[in-house]
Amino acid sequence: MSRFVVLGGAGAIGRIIVRDLFESNPNNRITIADFNQDAARAAAERRRSRRVTWCRADARTPGSLREVLSGASVVINCTRHKLNLNVMEAALQARVHYVDLGGLFTWTRRQLRLRRGFADRGVTAVLGMGCAPGLSNVMAAAAAAAFERVDSVRIRVGGIDLNAARNTAELAFPYSAETIIEELTLPPWKWSRGQFVKTPPRSGWERIDFGPPVGAVWVVMTRHSEIATLPAYFRSRGLRYLDFKVAFDRGFVRELMRRLRQGWTVRDFQALPAPRDAPNDYEVARVIVRGRLPGKRRASTITMECHARSKPAWRASSGDLDTACPASIVAQMLACRAIDCPGVWAPEDVVPAEPLFAQLRRRGMAISTSPW
Repeated sequence: MSRFVVLGGAGAIGRIIVRDLFESNPNNRITIADFNQDAARAAAERRRSRRVTWCRADARTPGSLREVLSGASVVINCTRHKLNLNVMEAALQARVHYVDLGGLFTWTRRQLRLRRGFADRGVTAVLGMGCAPGLSNVMAAAAAAAFERVDSVRIRVGGIDLNAARNTAELAFPYSAETIIEELTLPPWKWSRGQFVKTPPRSGWERIDFGPPVGAVWVVMTRHSEIATLPAYFRSRGLRYLDFKVAFDRGFVRELMRRLRQGWTVRDFQALPAPRDAPNDYEVARVIVRGRLPGKRRASTITMECHARSKPAWRASSGDLDTACPASIVAQMLACRAIDCPGVWAPEDVVPAEPLFAQLRRRGMAISTSPW
């Protein structure tokens, strides 16, 4: 029997992680820990099971979290990335394995400095284990496995809302409004010619065809955690270029920036009404690796993709599922010691690709590999 604490478990991604943990193994015990105790209680009561409990938790104070984490196998941190170090400190004190959904580059680099402390305490932290970062990192490592030299890695994420087209003035956020605002206003990083390079916000627009049903959509460079870790993983194979781009409707971006210039705050955007329609969308996470295979003179390209479709029964979008399920799967790998590497790691370092892909397929996602 394994006990999981989902911190922020009443939130958009946390609730999907809770459901996946609950339905994937009848021996799992889950605590929904959230700052909003009413939401945590309601989320636990919806499961109608003694296997799911709830408590109030404040991630701003590591000392108070230690009691919440006591006796747990793994904590899955779904709070804001600015709180990641606090939660890691509490996990370290409680000797509990740790998983989060990403640190938006800057926080991830700070978190990696805790590697020795986690190793000394015999516990493991896996940073950024959603879709992107997370699954994207593991796909990059898997796609590049056959290469002798890796020249470039390009990560692209695109999707389509299959409900009736919405007016961009509605500003329906596909995930955390605060995170999206940061992604579109903070300078992104890329890896170029052996060093990190800062680029202007909202730069690098590119039209990418993701195939049906998504089709051709615009993607843009944003700040992301993959850039913080993959260069180290590929250091010995000569990585020269790495970037990340995600799809945003250009009208949405223009309207968002217009309101920010008018003085809107994160709270103003968070107060906007959520779409009433049940999720009906499709997302593709694509990793394109270019390099040289052993014995070959010319460069080759391998592309790996994950395709995810929304799950109306869970009121989960495709992005909810391909973010939540990898985190749930890796947390369960940690609990059963399928991952047993004390320290602080990026997904590409310790997550076994094929077992992860097999579990995602069981959840209805498709993983494919092909030459480009």
